[in-house]
Amino acid sequence: MSLIEQLPEVAGRLTENRAMKSLSWLRVGGPAEVLFVPADQDDLARFMNALPPDIPVLPIGVCSNLIIRDGGIKGVVVRLGPAFSGFEVLPGGELRVGASALDAQVAKKAAAKGFDLAFLRTIPGSLGGAVKMNAGCYGSYMADVFVSATAVTRSGEVVILDSGDMEFAYRHSAVPDDTTIVEVVLRAPKGNPAEIETKMEAALAS
Repeated sequence: MSLIEQLPEVAGRLTENRAMKSLSWLRVGGPAEVLFVPADQDDLARFMNALPPDIPVLPIGVCSNLIIRDGGIKGVVVRLGPAFSGFEVLPGGELRVGASALDAQVAKKAAAKGFDLAFLRTIPGSLGGAVKMNAGCYGSYMADVFVSATAVTRSGEVVILDSGDMEFAYRHSAVPDDTTIVEVVLRAPKGNPAEIETKMEAALAS
């Protein structure tokens, strides 16, 4: 029996032997045994809860910091789609952002609303990955603006992680490799949109 025949039904999309070259920035690597693109958070949580525990799971972003071996990836690879790319300014002035949103786009949307996340402008990849590895540059890191993250564990539990749970260090967090970050809340410095845009342009030119 193939792996895909052992998997629970989903509202999203399951693809067997999905070539990963086209999803990787380096355009290298073999196929994912099964690629799962969930429809939403509930779909992901139900899938993880019903997934046999011996099947490995690897959440990925846009593979800007991931080299995939020619032999491919065994088990289920989870990749969040556009449904997880939302951007919202909360009433208290914090930002709620989907984990699949690209870092550069988050920086630009934040700037337009008067929030300074300029350091994200030159970081490739998606926000979930940036949080997972505590990405940063120009002296600023995700840990500096992080408030909380919503994540789905390997067992299908939806959890809220705060800074203490993350145990941020240089290019590191305590988020397990088989746990999928789906949404992040950030507290960014406020500023003049035009000045933040100028700051981002200077970062791109440097």
